[in-house]
Amino acid sequence: MSSRAPVDPVIPPSSSLKSSPRAKSLLESPSDAPTYVNTRAWLSQPVVASFMAGGVAGAVSRTVVSPLERLKILYQIQSVGRNEYKLPIHQALGKIWREEGFAGFMKGNGSNCIRIVPYSAIQFASYNFYKRFFESSPGSPLSPLQRLSCGAMAGITSVTCTYPLDIVRTRLSIQSASFEGLTKAEAGKKLPGMGQLLKQMYVEEGGIRALYRGIIPTVAGVAPYVSRQSASFIGIH
Repeated sequence: MSSRAPVDPVIPPSSSLKSSPRAKSLLESPSDAPTYVNTRAWLSQPVVASFMAGGVAGAVSRTVVSPLERLKILYQIQSVGRNEYKLPIHQALGKIWREEGFAGFMKGNGSNCIRIVPYSAIQFASYNFYKRFFESSPGSPLSPLQRLSCGAMAGITSVTCTYPLDIVRTRLSIQSASFEGLTKAEAGKKLPGMGQLLKQMYVEEGGIRALYRGIIPTVAGVAPYVSRQSASFIGIH
């Protein structure tokens, strides 16, 4: 029986190994890995992750309920001589659909999302930020009172940061309503944008105080609401 001598594997020269595209990518990948890992680690931080997730969740939820949000404002501003929307909910929604189509349901939703995205993002991020000051150790559970406190502070922070956008959103929704009392000239008048309306309120209505008119009762209502919401969610979860 004849035996063959073992054949040594052919090893390409180092120069050709370095010039290979695949080898080049493998050689370069370690230097790119830290950037990817650092970015992923930064996005995984509780405050950053909750900020981004809260903003997306706020935009989606607000868009879904946009028809009811606009109808709520139309109901709220009814007065003597203005009764076009003194109807049951389904009839009022049908009126908006007949007169304005799908765009009527979404009217004001852009300004709504511009307000709700930072509001939700700041609320969730603030909760995770304030939670650090109440934790005995990182990740330790909070007591019901601590959850209430974090939620209240998160609500106050988010409202304070986004209140001017809330005022503008309300005014735009009111001005876009169609009433019998409006003349044709007024009905066809183009509404100002959010930036223009903010500037107009600041210049003509008293500066920064005009943008925060009514914030005290708003905070008084939001703080207990958000605190109970956060405490209930964490407790059930």
